[in-house]
Amino acid sequence: MNSPSHLEVREGADINLYNQILIPLYGADIRDSVVQYGLSLAETYDAALHVLYIQDEERTEVESDQVTKQEEWDAAAVIEPVVDQAHSLGLNVIPAVDSGHSPGVIREYAEENDIDLLVHQKPTQTRLARILRRDVSSHIIQNISLPVLTIPDMDPSDPVGELSTSQFTDILVPTDGYDEASVAFKHGLQIAKRYDATLHGLFIISEQSYSSRPGFTWEEVTDSWEQRGTRLLEDITEKAATLDVPVRTTLRFGQPQQEILKYTEVTDIDLVTMGTRGLTGIRRLLQGSVAAQVIEEADYPVLTINRRTAELKKHPYTFLRKTNQNRKSRLY
Repeated sequence: MNSPSHLEVREGADINLYNQILIPLYGADIRDSVVQYGLSLAETYDAALHVLYIQDEERTEVESDQVTKQEEWDAAAVIEPVVDQAHSLGLNVIPAVDSGHSPGVIREYAEENDIDLLVHQKPTQTRLARILRRDVSSHIIQNISLPVLTIPDMDPSDPVGELSTSQFTDILVPTDGYDEASVAFKHGLQIAKRYDATLHGLFIISEQSYSSRPGFTWEEVTDSWEQRGTRLLEDITEKAATLDVPVRTTLRFGQPQQEILKYTEVTDIDLVTMGTRGLTGIRRLLQGSVAAQVIEEADYPVLTINRRTAELKKHPYTFLRKTNQNRKSRLY
């Protein structure tokens, strides 16, 4: 079995996970929960907050200067309230406007501005719509080399301001030992430390585990995975103890997405950090990824680490970036 059974954490308690946080905004459909979580995280980490308004790539058939002028007014109307809130908290806010296909615009902006975290709104499309046409959110989660925090349409547990540091109290980290889950664990652990939250480690043995060991009986496979899961959960406990983070660990049998959702319901989890390897071809069509299914059903934020992010083989909070060309339009 090629996957690791040890989670390495070299970082100390003073790691500042996020120095540059990006909130992309689309049209007038702006969910307050996305803005509030972005503001709260920027306040907690003393991070610069980038607010990127993305104009619709399909322009109407009118004069170019008229479209530009109207779009400037539309963008200002959306961004200004967010900027005002950020300023009221003493945050460094960088507003910007761009147009084009959203995933490409976000990727370029993130690379040019050394973004550490993308705070993104949960897609409104149905499961069928995602099967028939990959939505923007799924593309971003699977392909952009950044941690992506997907926010559902909800109110944060605490208002932005003095109480925002208590926003996350119980953080779940489902793990299987693979690179994506290992990096997600590091993020979950450091967030738990910063927010004085309890860290929950969860290892799930599913029927899919059987297919990974051809020639073995079900009993032999489950025994092997149970031993491996126990080692991983013990490692989580040890790493949490080094940062004085309260921790609970659980090993379960069942379908990963179902067990994750069940666990979050009975333990009042308010943040899940998890890896997503992503599926392709017929497996993606029929199954979808575990992370995508959790995001679809969850009424709490989910932070995902994809394969591209994990394969950078760098410090988990430092990503390779292009030189900042400052090509975006600044409103302020």
